[in-house]
Amino acid sequence: MNNKNLIVIAGLVLLSAVVACSGTINVYKYQYDTTLDEVYLKDGVDFGRYQSVMIDGISVWRPSAHVLSPEDAVTARANLAKAQDLFFSSVGNALSDRYAVVKAAGKNVLRVQVEFIDLRALAPGEDLPADLDRLRVRTKPGHITMIARLLDSRSGEVLARAADLGKREAFGTYTLIDWEAIASDFDYWALVFRGWLDQMHSG
Repeated sequence: MNNKNLIVIAGLVLLSAVVACSGTINVYKYQYDTTLDEVYLKDGVDFGRYQSVMIDGISVWRPSAHVLSPEDAVTARANLAKAQDLFFSSVGNALSDRYAVVKAAGKNVLRVQVEFIDLRALAPGEDLPADLDRLRVRTKPGHITMIARLLDSRSGEVLARAADLGKREAFGTYTLIDWEAIASDFDYWALVFRGWLDQMHSG
């Protein structure tokens, strides 16, 4: 998948997240959470029935003004593949001793879709891209922001949404990545997800 397609997909997912969190508050209710910036859950969902998790490949949004050279675009695609493997590994390691991580939709399978706003290439103090003005999620130069959706894997119904600004600051480029910082954020979000799943099953 090329970078243009990634940007388009990211824009669609981001827009759907904003609409769901602002326009249908009667369906998706905000849940106070000290571990993430934003959490919205659909009313009446029994998350405890989901025993397995299916993880989609991640997508990454970057400012449309940041045009990559053909050579850098190749490196960026390779880095995206590495980030996808790293995220899958982080979540899999956090869940696998209690929850099955599967590759196909099925009964009682929770589908995870995650996208990252990548602002690591912005300079400290640089203005945020105008593309982000419409969003109600925290973003900051030198950081990534996670936007996640949880769906019923069979019906495709969106059950929950969450957003969180990454904790680790790492200024760089789209070809030069601080993998330690990225892994730290991935591990944090994976552990938060595991803790939330445990809480849903303990009820």
